[in-house]
Amino acid sequence: MRRTKIVCTLGPASAHPAPLAAMIRAGMDVVRLNTSHGTMAEHLANIRLVRDVATAEGKPVGVLMDLSGPKLRTGETRDGKPIALDPGAVTRLTNLTVVGTAAAFTVDYPRLTEDVRTGDHVLLDDGEIELEVTNVTAAGLDCRVLVGGLLGPRKGVSFPNTNLTMPALTERDQESLRAGVHAGVDFFALSFVRDADDIIRARDLIHSLDADTPIIAKIERRQAVENLEAIMAEADGAMVARGDLGVELPPEDVPVQQRRIIASAGRNMIPVITATQMLESMVDSPRPTRAESSDVANAVWDLSDALMLSQETAVGRFPVETVAMMDRIIRRAEGAAPPAREMMISMAPETDDHSYVVALAARRIVESDPNMQAVVCFTRSGYTAFLLSKVHPNAPIFAITPNEAVCRRLSLARSVVPILAPLVNRSEEMLEVVDRLLTQGGHVAAGEEVVVVASMPVDAAGTTNFLKLHRVGESAEY
Repeated sequence: MRRTKIVCTLGPASAHPAPLAAMIRAGMDVVRLNTSHGTMAEHLANIRLVRDVATAEGKPVGVLMDLSGPKLRTGETRDGKPIALDPGAVTRLTNLTVVGTAAAFTVDYPRLTEDVRTGDHVLLDDGEIELEVTNVTAAGLDCRVLVGGLLGPRKGVSFPNTNLTMPALTERDQESLRAGVHAGVDFFALSFVRDADDIIRARDLIHSLDADTPIIAKIERRQAVENLEAIMAEADGAMVARGDLGVELPPEDVPVQQRRIIASAGRNMIPVITATQMLESMVDSPRPTRAESSDVANAVWDLSDALMLSQETAVGRFPVETVAMMDRIIRRAEGAAPPAREMMISMAPETDDHSYVVALAARRIVESDPNMQAVVCFTRSGYTAFLLSKVHPNAPIFAITPNEAVCRRLSLARSVVPILAPLVNRSEEMLEVVDRLLTQGGHVAAGEEVVVVASMPVDAAGTTNFLKLHRVGESAEY
């Protein structure tokens, strides 16, 4: 089986029943809704579409709502034409609304002159143009052009060396979050996170709506890199958002930070998604570049829980083929070079209640006994399954849960196959369920052995304290 999961962005190329069903069959595990584009009415319709198609295909598919965050952009230019910023020239950035020229243009950030200091650098249009602030006045930022180019309207603005005070959760994001909670999305991705407080504020809003939807922290700002460990300790998951991270950091730093973020997610027992430009050439081409194939494989070997497709499936010409290609690359990578032993075992949490020890024991049993085919866990909250996922057993993890939302959330956990089934109350009933579900699903044959992990009593949440070796088909003998 493929261990690493695939997240696909929905868009005009894929937001229809036929391609969506084909993408699920090709290997898609989670759908991403990018709220930076489209209307909320369209996103809500797409949530219903995903639920209907996934039900018809018989596969739990998670829905990740990606909140757009405070994306800074330049203003309009005359007639929408680009303006030429020549190296060495002087220009002014203002938060007043002006028609953009080479002499002055708008940046839509109210605290522009309060947060930015002389000597700070400004990157425009995904870093294609670079300015240096030479003077700060009430009228705006006077800048010298270091790297010139043509600047069109509504282009992205980044201040890589500046600690901006804008909140990660904008008013628009709050509206999107409320709509997402009511629609039952499975995850929220929080953009432009600065520190753990951004996660806490978003979670407080979710809790005020009587929900517990997990929050995926997108690591895409220098501030987030500097505050990484505190963010990871607070978040429910992470995303290596290499697009904006590559603007904020030098290109040579991005691969290093990717590994660091993935390793931190492992220590904190949370899933991590590696994103941006994974197979970008397949937006227009039926085949990826060799470099992209290697990039996907390396993200797998780094132990990403999931890899994400963006434009490739949202607006690309080959959305289904892209998912199928990523599936093939991942399978080949997983079969060719297992991760280094020291990377596979995460550090035990400081406040662990022996759950980690049980999970690690299950992994060692599976790997030391050739008769063991899988780990089976019973989970109400998803805790046990996510924990098992993070110790990376060399076998599939079948997670049996009575909670439909948890079943979908586990679609993001590496190596986990979520199975929806009613809750059972006794260990004997657990083994009967294992026999029935695993043989009926064709996962394990009668006579093969599995490790069964659970919480006892069954209604206990957030603890894993039960482990049993079981030969499939022999539950009636216990």
